[in-house]
Amino acid sequence: MAHLFDPLSIKGVELRNRIVFAPVVTNFGLRNNQAIQYFVERVRGGVGLIIIHGTPVDLLLRAGWAQGLRPLVMAIHDRGAKAVLQLWHGNELNGQAVAPSVRESYRQITREEIRTVVEKFATAARHCQEAGFDGVEVHGAHGYFIHQFFSPLTNQRSDEYGGNAEKRMLLGMELVVAMREAVGEKFLLLYRHSAVDGIPGGTPIEESARFAQALENHWLDVIDVSAGMGRTDELSIPPASAPEGTHAELAAKIKAKVTIPVIAVGKVQTRAGAEKILQEGQADLVALGRQLLADPYWPEKMQEGREDEVVSCTYCNFCTQEMHAGRPIACLQNPNLGQEK
Repeated sequence: MAHLFDPLSIKGVELRNRIVFAPVVTNFGLRNNQAIQYFVERVRGGVGLIIIHGTPVDLLLRAGWAQGLRPLVMAIHDRGAKAVLQLWHGNELNGQAVAPSVRESYRQITREEIRTVVEKFATAARHCQEAGFDGVEVHGAHGYFIHQFFSPLTNQRSDEYGGNAEKRMLLGMELVVAMREAVGEKFLLLYRHSAVDGIPGGTPIEESARFAQALENHWLDVIDVSAGMGRTDELSIPPASAPEGTHAELAAKIKAKVTIPVIAVGKVQTRAGAEKILQEGQADLVALGRQLLADPYWPEKMQEGREDEVVSCTYCNFCTQEMHAGRPIACLQNPNLGQEK
């Protein structure tokens, strides 16, 4: 069984440990010194992999914009971690509100437009590769546009993209195949997926396990297991009352069906909790978000036996409240957040 500070090699990309900084939206921007210092502080603290939060694929279609991320990637690499950029697509296409199916003010996206979205992800992945990233991650979770295709709650299409689980898997598989064709074999492709919606009539874990198998068969490298349908959902953002490693059992059910590495996320706070996930074989990597906002040196302190010095996240969710309000994230436990320089 793996341990927290064991290295992991994924297709030649060497991670120094099993600790991942989860993709927490900051509202700092990315192509500036503030962002570089923020991410570098987490690397100095000891994480092995940084997943940079969801970035619109439309921005990344511009090769020059993507190249502007190179200083950030180089700063992460120079201090010993690897960098993956999360690709996000919202419900807007050519200035119009679209969705898998008609709802409220959204019209149904056409087949031709779906192909355009797939092409955008492929181009964005290639530009990230050219900018020096080690990989990209599809944001296919938390009720956003890509997840809406998989969830039966938001996909009532009657064509090849909707209906049974296999049809609702199609967009995710097409994205991975197109990106793989664009970037070749060595570049890492990750997929963040909500394993359950947590709402009656939503996705059951059995369908998500089949989806993970299909993604692996279509050249995915890592599956990142989250849960829930969005910003006000306690599955997506576990509260203080949630148990530690709240999504680890979901990750374990998916890991039982695939051979590629699995990331578990959800209120991981102690070394014992993180080690339990790895040693019980529930996942291969553990991702921390809010805890690494409160204390970016959590990994170093855990490795050196200084657990009593950790500044613990209280899961008050002040950070996410600020983020959803469109303001830069802040942390009541860490007044230096966003001011690391």
